Amino acid sequence: MKLSKLFLITGLGAMFLLIGITNTFAQEKKVSEKDLPTAVLNSFHKTYPKAEIKGLSTETEKGSKYFEIESVDGTIKRDLLFTKAGKIVEIEETIPSSDLPKGSLQAIEKKIPGAKVDRAEKVTSGSKVTYELSVAGKSAKYEVVLNKKGKIIKSKKVNSEEGDED
Repeated sequence: MKLSKLFLITGLGAMFLLIGITNTFAQEKKVSEKDLPTAVLNSFHKTYPKAEIKGLSTETEKGSKYFEIESVDGTIKRDLLFTKAGKIVEIEETIPSSDLPKGSLQAIEKKIPGAKVDRAEKVTSGSKVTYELSVAGKSAKYEVVLNKKGKIIKSKKVNSEEGDED
């Protein structure tokens, strides 16, 4: 009997720990246009008048609520994160690999033999700029993050069972 109570208490403790950890990370919820503050929609349409909205959601990060608009503007896919007041706090937009910082493709090829960039995104958060890439190597796929000078700051194998970091 004492052992089953111990398992119950341990299980409940683990459950509350998991709930606490889950609430620490960003939580995303799909919404409709009527759920967005007018300031967010106005800011989006003013900044990107030709862009078409493809998806809407809210995110809560570290206790702050943000509004995300996924859009397409010609050939550019763009995700924008707004405050309730309509201020853009982050922009993720697809770019051709030719727009990556000089020397970055050579650095990627050196680290990942046979590398081919499948997708490149420029991420602007305030004054910080990074580049997030999906790269196919000879035997694996990778997620690579570059700083604004083109230096690799993170690479992660994404199709291995272990999820090894390189």
